[in-house]
Amino acid sequence: MQVSEVRLNLLNTDNAVKAIGSFALDGAFAVRGVRVMEDKNGHNFVAFPSRAKSDGSYEDLAFPLSKELYAHITGAVIDEYNAQVEKQAQEQNQAQEASQEATQTEAASEAKPAPKRGKGR
Repeated sequence: MQVSEVRLNLLNTDNAVKAIGSFALDGAFAVRGVRVMEDKNGHNFVAFPSRAKSDGSYEDLAFPLSKELYAHITGAVIDEYNAQVEKQAQEQNQAQEASQEATQTEAASEAKPAPKRGKGR
């Protein structure tokens, strides 16, 4: 089985959940509710859809049965997450540069003396 598509929505929060999304296998089976989370050491991992049990623990609803498929899915999801984070950082840098250029242009136009009007005597 191959991961044919990964969709993620980045979250700008201070909690452990960094993104929520879905993935498709072979273009035939989709799993929604996967989360990219950050552990206490700052490492990202993929959490599969789960539900709370009556005793307070959680159980996964959908999950890969083999280590190979688990590694393949988590690798694809983390790669997409990293690509989106990088894209977002580039867009923010471009916006900051454009803002700085606009500020510099405004400051330069204000620093120029006003042209003299009337007859030059």
